[in-house]
Amino acid sequence: MLIWGALLLATAAVGAVENDAAQNKTANDVREFDVSNRSETSHILETKASKIAYTATAASLTVHDNQSRPVGRIFYVAYKQEQQNTKVRPLTFVFNGGPGAASAYLHLGALGPKRVVFNNDGSIATAPARLTNNPKSWLAFSDLVFVDPVGTGYSRKVEQSADGRHTPENHSESSPTRQTRSRQRVWGVEEDTNNLSRFIRAYLTEEDRWLSPVYLVGESYGGFRVARLSRQLQSGFGIVPSGLVLVSPVLDFGFLLGNERSLWPWVSLLPSYAAAAAIHQQSTRINYNADDPRVSLAPAEHFALAEYLTGLAVGMNKPDWLEQTGDLAGLDEDMLLRSAGRVRSGRFAKLLLADRRRLLSLYDASITLIDPNPGGQSVAGRDFYLDQLNAPLTAAMNNYIRKNLAFKTAVPYLLLNKHVSKSWNWRSGIHGRQGFAEAVSDLKQAMSMNPDMQVLIMHGVFDLVTPYFASAIIIDQMSLDSQIVDNMRLSVYHGGHMPYLHQNSLDAMFEDARQFYQQEP
Repeated sequence: MLIWGALLLATAAVGAVENDAAQNKTANDVREFDVSNRSETSHILETKASKIAYTATAASLTVHDNQSRPVGRIFYVAYKQEQQNTKVRPLTFVFNGGPGAASAYLHLGALGPKRVVFNNDGSIATAPARLTNNPKSWLAFSDLVFVDPVGTGYSRKVEQSADGRHTPENHSESSPTRQTRSRQRVWGVEEDTNNLSRFIRAYLTEEDRWLSPVYLVGESYGGFRVARLSRQLQSGFGIVPSGLVLVSPVLDFGFLLGNERSLWPWVSLLPSYAAAAAIHQQSTRINYNADDPRVSLAPAEHFALAEYLTGLAVGMNKPDWLEQTGDLAGLDEDMLLRSAGRVRSGRFAKLLLADRRRLLSLYDASITLIDPNPGGQSVAGRDFYLDQLNAPLTAAMNNYIRKNLAFKTAVPYLLLNKHVSKSWNWRSGIHGRQGFAEAVSDLKQAMSMNPDMQVLIMHGVFDLVTPYFASAIIIDQMSLDSQIVDNMRLSVYHGGHMPYLHQNSLDAMFEDARQFYQQEP
């Protein structure tokens, strides 16, 4: 869900060690996957409208490379509504991002049958964490599989020891020991896509769900994953997704990173700056309406693509556009002049409410935080709101998996694993080995191959990590064919990177998703 590094963007790895005979089998003789440490329990989700009886499965599934060598054991939690025709009921695979994030954010924040209790405005409720039934669970219209990629949750790499035996990597965030070495790199753009494609194929085989409509949901880098998977599953695995839901996705890292001469990152952020300034009464040009955020921000969007973009391109020889930029974003014109109209998100989060000694969260700029270092020039270190969120999610997930789902393991649960992000091979996702990793071309190819596939992109207006306006610009620049242009839509909500933490946005996202799943191709 989250993007690490410059952006700030589960399964016990236990099971039988393969014997020598198994290792000597040919690729055609070796099973592509195996399931271990499986727990299955029955539950009922009670809502005001209905009672949903469902089965929850918590297990780990070992995936292999194309030479039948074990690569990793991937933990998942699957929910299947009972007494349903599983051949026709939708099946949704859910991913968060990072890279290095487990799926607990979407699992216990929005989509699953249980949800951590948050305050209605998206702020974190007083400890300890509390779990409650989630009447807005997407289980109402789809079976769900929450997937923790290798190195997150309870999922682990499978290492080859010096004697050739395969063992799971049980340590938390450290590198492989000198006694073990990876059989294959698993942390990278292309590597991740390959391994998750194999997981999906293995799950469909294990659960006999090849005839089910398949949907993919991903948040943040998970949205990047889903866009890439949508093409690879079709072209390499014979799996045709019926629909994709991308929550706060990053589709092209060129829209988020770059230097002062890269114009799109600054243009993409400006409407979210205006939204934050308006919600904190610092903007003189935006009359913000939480019920229809994007209509409120139409003036900021128009200005960003017109005067602001032109001003950035021309330079400071004609700085008359700076005054309107300051009015929209609640920033001092002299400061904008010194920075040539370019204000990084960490600097903006520090400046907007500096007179109150308050920071904005980069993940949700409607949330204010005590500034521990008022004299600093920019937000430094981890985002406090993210840390506040991670604590109840970690506690709730540990308790839920063990008590409610009866899954036992001594392996630590890794909600966010920094070692994954630090080890990530970004170059494998860069075509031509230059520029930034992107998934736009994969998404366009997937939609062109399957003209019936529907795509819903969801964003929160206060997200300063993956701003909604970047997706809006990218959608326009994709120039989709007239046959498929209406298959993609963008919905914008009151909220941040995780808009569903706001109760009203959780409700709205549920209704939009329900209609999305029920629409005819």
